[in-house]
Amino acid sequence: MSMSCPVRMLASQSKSAFFFASKARPVSSSITSSPCLDSGIPNYGVFHSNTSLHTSPTVANLSKGFFFQQSRGISTSSHFSEEAFKYYRSFKNGQQFTKKFVDCASQFTVSVAYNPKDRLGSKKSDEGGFVAEFKKMTRQRAQSGMKNTIYEPGTVDAASIDATTSPTGEDNYVCAASDSGVMIGVLDGVGGWSEQGYDSSAISRELSRAITKEYLTDPSLPISDILEIAFESVQKSGRVQVGSTTASFGIVDSKAMAFTALNLGDSWFGIFRKQENGRYKCFYESKEQVYYFNAPYQLSIIPDQMIQNAKKKGSGFLRNVPADADSYSVKLQPEDVVIFSTDGMIDNISPQDIEIYLNDALLSASDPQRAISKVNKSLVDQTVTLANNPNFSSVFSQRLSKATSQHYIGGKPDDITAVMMYVKA
Repeated sequence: MSMSCPVRMLASQSKSAFFFASKARPVSSSITSSPCLDSGIPNYGVFHSNTSLHTSPTVANLSKGFFFQQSRGISTSSHFSEEAFKYYRSFKNGQQFTKKFVDCASQFTVSVAYNPKDRLGSKKSDEGGFVAEFKKMTRQRAQSGMKNTIYEPGTVDAASIDATTSPTGEDNYVCAASDSGVMIGVLDGVGGWSEQGYDSSAISRELSRAITKEYLTDPSLPISDILEIAFESVQKSGRVQVGSTTASFGIVDSKAMAFTALNLGDSWFGIFRKQENGRYKCFYESKEQVYYFNAPYQLSIIPDQMIQNAKKKGSGFLRNVPADADSYSVKLQPEDVVIFSTDGMIDNISPQDIEIYLNDALLSASDPQRAISKVNKSLVDQTVTLANNPNFSSVFSQRLSKATSQHYIGGKPDDITAVMMYVKA
């Protein structure tokens, strides 16, 4: 494109939830990593708490990890444990745990990292935008006697919250361990609903809770059944008034090392494996499901009256069912790195960028298993920096340029949530 063509700065865009009557080229990697600090796991008994993997005061004490012995600690049997559920649903940013399976000598270290976009700060000048709708919703809650609560410090799971007070924004995560394996994944609430005055974080939050509960209750269930049962329970619960969400999660069987996953929408997962040259390469990844650009497949809860009113106007809503999710199956190997992320990451950087980052950050660590927390959190933080850079040629800006035949540039600010798992055997 000639230099005389106008360059349009990329503004934050919410995914669409509505109907109205080739892959982008890799982004040159701008992500750098700092040397990973080797930090031991002191032996204090059943639960082993990592010393901080971070030295910066802004991230210190955020990377607590736990070592689960199969025979002791939090119960991970097929009998649902409220204690285990609360633990897995309250991860701080950068927190990790390791699940060790004694009978097959396999270990899986999982880290959760997240960074919500600055909704209030970025929307201050948007007349009648998100802030106005949020204030309207708050007034309506107050008038109806509903309680306007926010998250308690250090938790990611509380009632009567919204995307402005959620530490993960419209995103959410799932992670849990059982006697037979480990589950990890992400969900991303569709932001278009916030522009209509609804809590766009409610459905991803409630569905992540339901998925976690179903897995802990019966980890032998097929992954497709877990999603179907969980979504049905959220529909019946009445805890979500209106909303839509993507869902991407997987389960690894500790004995067979078999990994099965589902992806519905435009969240993403990739498996990075060491090649003969000793460097990581993304050899297996999910493909996005979209109706059209920036309009992903989504599980939706929409009142019948709204659906009927939309039909009268000749419009409608994007609605999918759990059976629409793509399924994946692959066998994991020792030293594999599995990453699930919401589109806030993959809209800005490519899997090839993540390869470069892992080969820098993870291969320089004396013990990758212990470094996963720092590596994951740093990946999220550095992606956020790029997302807020108006001169960064993000994957999203490249794709938007291609779709519109106009030149756009800039990062794409969005919530980013990533769950990273390191395999050791």
